[in-house]
Amino acid sequence: MQKLFNTKVVVCLLCCLCLQANAASTTDIKYRMNIQDLTATDQDIFVASNTTSLFSALDISTEYEGLRVAATASWLKVGGQSDTDVQVSEAFYDFTIGNWFMSAGKKKVDWDVGYGFRPLDMFSPTDSLAIYTAIPPGAIMVTGDYFLDSGNVTLICNESSPDYLERGVKVNKSTGCGGRYYGYFEGFEAQVLGHYDEDLGMRVGGSALTVIGENLELHGSLLWQENYRTPALYDIHIGQNDRISGVNTQWKNNSIQALLGVNYSFQSGITVIAEYWHDGRAPSDRQWRDVINLSQSTSDQHQLQMLRSHFATQSLFQDNAMVHIRTSSTQWSSSLTLLTNPNDNSVLIAGGLCYGGVTANQLCMGIRQYTGGAETIYEQLSYERTWYFTMEINL
Repeated sequence: MQKLFNTKVVVCLLCCLCLQANAASTTDIKYRMNIQDLTATDQDIFVASNTTSLFSALDISTEYEGLRVAATASWLKVGGQSDTDVQVSEAFYDFTIGNWFMSAGKKKVDWDVGYGFRPLDMFSPTDSLAIYTAIPPGAIMVTGDYFLDSGNVTLICNESSPDYLERGVKVNKSTGCGGRYYGYFEGFEAQVLGHYDEDLGMRVGGSALTVIGENLELHGSLLWQENYRTPALYDIHIGQNDRISGVNTQWKNNSIQALLGVNYSFQSGITVIAEYWHDGRAPSDRQWRDVINLSQSTSDQHQLQMLRSHFATQSLFQDNAMVHIRTSSTQWSSSLTLLTNPNDNSVLIAGGLCYGGVTANQLCMGIRQYTGGAETIYEQLSYERTWYFTMEINL
């Protein structure tokens, strides 16, 4: 493993340094650090203890005549365990063939318009509400864009990396092809897309966005997916009268992911985003009630481990309502996010304060709190409270 890690480091650094050596190239280097103090919940499914984590990373990205390479070397320590990793988040080449603008390689493509949930982030999805997200990784793809007077047409063939864990391991990538039309019209912009994947089947969706006046923006997105994975409980019969509950991943058909939102910006510098979304791939409230009841009635560690490995995946629940408020000034910025499940008393409260007065640097601190009561979904997670401190330095 260490030999593989060193090989990745050498390859990434050589690519970046070779491009950087050319005077016409553009290179950015950033150091990031994130410290978290985590307070564990008192429950049985996602068992954990109070701990601290330290994440440190060096990001290098460079561009030269259509070639872009971005890589991150990181070190993570949680409690007494540590791990190092190198990830090439993007490595692609842009070129033209006739009137088509082409791109080939590993690239991040996200077509959605939402803030808290992004149904059209289809190929390498990331959690936009995570406390600290590294550079979003891309997916292997070949794309072609043809620009029109009021929009563009995109053709794409690519890998997809679903954000789903099966037995605690991320599922395998799959491949597919599709197309998209984006148009901007008087007063609004919209897009429609279709994509076929060897595992996920057909995906059809779109989005629309409009600005009313100088302060109000409305947006929405929708995606229908033919095949999707979801965790499911089932009974295992032991003998004639005894049975225990098991959990596995099942393939199901016809899921809807949809989001509606509003964004209002005040002249004082305050921005308010309110969104409601539905993710049909997520476990239902009834499934979570069964899981919670099962965890309270069993002490079998293998059974609890199976619950953890399947239900720690995708969206936690199907319906979500969010309000996000942020302010910004020349040096300071702050944010407050409230997220709840209308079918459950689960509430997420997240607040942060950032200082950017130091040239090319940013310091942030904040807290994330899950609440709602012992029977709520959020209270089943490993940690109920997280304090964090983040530092970013552009080198």
